[in-house]
Amino acid sequence: MRYQLINSDRWIGFLLTLALLLLSLGLFMPAIKIKSLIFINRELSLVDSVFTFFNSGNIFLFLITFLFSIVFPTLKIIIGLYVWYTYKNRLGSADGLMRLLSIISKWSMLDVFIIALVILIVDGRLLSEADIMVGAIVFTVSVILSSFAIYRLNRLVCEK
Repeated sequence: MRYQLINSDRWIGFLLTLALLLLSLGLFMPAIKIKSLIFINRELSLVDSVFTFFNSGNIFLFLITFLFSIVFPTLKIIIGLYVWYTYKNRLGSADGLMRLLSIISKWSMLDVFIIALVILIVDGRLLSEADIMVGAIVFTVSVILSSFAIYRLNRLVCEK
């Protein structure tokens, strides 16, 4: 049983690290391709699309998208890595942070919903069309991996 826990332990750290790498890539890779009229094509990363709201004066949409597509997933993974490292090295109790992480993780698919919202807003504008690109897919994979790793981490910490 102990060997199985240690083995699971390694996979959780790997998955969270991979999720953080994919999140970083997904935020800065082209995620949305906007076609306006016939000749104008523009590719935006998720970070670009979030700051487009700020530049156009949509502060509420900027704050929501910034919080749920940049801050929230990053903090979730970093806290997950900290809890995993603390638990693995027996550096103290991670129970409080694990409870916080469990609560945060219940909202994790909201990050992906934010991407859909951005695309709908852009696509709804007159004479424009929006397509999903690889950055949105990489971001979504990151969210799914981190959610799975947090779920496994919660089971590992709670089994002790």
